[in-house]
Amino acid sequence: MASNWNVCGVCDFRSINKASVVWCSECDEGLCGECREHHDASKSTMNHGIISITEYQRLPSNVLAITQTCHKHIEQYQTFCKKHDCPCCRRCVIETHNDCKDLTAIDDIVQNVKSSNAILEVEQTLVQMLETVRRIRNDRSENLKCIQDQRVKIERHIKQTRKMINDHLDKVQESIMKELYSKEENESKRIKQLLSVIEDIEKGISNLKVNLNTIKLNASDLQTFLALKHIEKEVSDKEECIYSALDGEGSKNITLSLLINKENRNICRAACFGSISVESKSCKVVIGSNKSKQAQMIVPISFSKCIDDVILSKKLQINLKPAGFIKGCAILQNGKMMLCDYNNGNLFGSKSNGTHEFDIRLDTCAFDFAYFEKLNAVSVTDGFYGDGIHFINPSSRRIKRSIRTSGDSYGIAVNGNALVYCKSGTGIMEIKWDGKSEKALVQFNMPHYSYVAVHGDNIYYINKDNHSVTCYNIHGNPKWEFRDAQNLRYPQGISIDSDGNVYVASMDTSSLVIITPDGKRCRTILSSRDGLSRPHALHFEPTSNKLLVANEKQDRISI
Repeated sequence: MASNWNVCGVCDFRSINKASVVWCSECDEGLCGECREHHDASKSTMNHGIISITEYQRLPSNVLAITQTCHKHIEQYQTFCKKHDCPCCRRCVIETHNDCKDLTAIDDIVQNVKSSNAILEVEQTLVQMLETVRRIRNDRSENLKCIQDQRVKIERHIKQTRKMINDHLDKVQESIMKELYSKEENESKRIKQLLSVIEDIEKGISNLKVNLNTIKLNASDLQTFLALKHIEKEVSDKEECIYSALDGEGSKNITLSLLINKENRNICRAACFGSISVESKSCKVVIGSNKSKQAQMIVPISFSKCIDDVILSKKLQINLKPAGFIKGCAILQNGKMMLCDYNNGNLFGSKSNGTHEFDIRLDTCAFDFAYFEKLNAVSVTDGFYGDGIHFINPSSRRIKRSIRTSGDSYGIAVNGNALVYCKSGTGIMEIKWDGKSEKALVQFNMPHYSYVAVHGDNIYYINKDNHSVTCYNIHGNPKWEFRDAQNLRYPQGISIDSDGNVYVASMDTSSLVIITPDGKRCRTILSSRDGLSRPHALHFEPTSNKLLVANEKQDRISI
């Protein structure tokens, strides 16, 4: 256990009892005000991180109990054995881990641990587990309400039937009513018991999440790393509890119904009024661990077109010399084409043959847009110079409505009833068309001028700063990342075809690159020899099987 944080460790060693005011995580002891001054002035300790005792006390008790020295040899931990998943001191390495090859300096392991993928995964797992238990609670509550409503309907049915018979059936009615209430009570009791268990699990998960946030803010890197190991075990235990709870009878969907006996045709001879049946179905809530999903994923056989078989034929070239910087483009379902002139805040519209048809002048900039079929509207982002998404009716060419965002919005795509867009400095966001329920799908410090695309259950994002394409699932978990400095530099536009092949405009190489659906291989299908000059935007239209590629300033090529 860590040193007594109530007493100054230096003074205590000198048999002086003085209260500590700060805590040094590296020295693993408290310091009074006088000792702190010496501590800060000493060359060997002046760079140590210290926090106030008040802040240190906020750490969970199990974190405060973690020792930062080997309990066996009473020496500082120096290495970490990945094979045995444990920290080691100098003597531990000699005595126990001499044959272990995968030893790493513990300073390297704990460096940046608070921003590591491990703590991010635990956070995401806690969020998903909280969401799961809440779905279970809502599902069980809905089922409880459902069987109560069914009981009311059955009761009404029983009473209506009862009116058509004479007093001879009073006792029969009483019997069936007792059965109804008894079965409802029994089944409700099971569900309530499960709800009680689920609420306890939810509280436990919430406490873990609060503790983790507190650890991130106040614990040392080593404490964070060691505490993380404890939390990961508790997270695993909570998952097992959820699985165990769902295996019980209380997790099954209960349905009450009334079965009328055929004997009731001759009602006076009926021995009973009927019976109450209980039908059980599996719970609607499906849960699963990310790790188990990765291990048990079945890849379906598909007959998609290989990138080597993709052949583009040049159909049309459009020259829009008056335009400024083209950042976005699209082919609508009626064959018409639209392009965003970013600096001038214009939307250009042309017919399917490339003939200019209309201009839409905006009061702000126009970076990227996507066609929202259900609203018959084009959603436009305004990039660096605004903070909103605008819906434009392509027929009337007027802004129907606008959604304010809390930051600069860039690339945009449609996902069902929602919009997925890039928010600078925040990450990939999802927002409903009415501007409500905005949430972050992937959080990171996103650079300006980023693009995103959605296909099926996947989200594709391009990062111009590190020349990469990343594929996430619909929950924001990364599936693959593609980098090829020779073929892909400063990517901008991105679009996906019907087979899941990824098309990316490589601006610095003046080329169009196609990437396989698994992100393992790429091929250049258009280059400067085909007329590309710093392409900045592209769009694949699956109905017509056409691809529109837009250069930054010069000719636009529709393939």
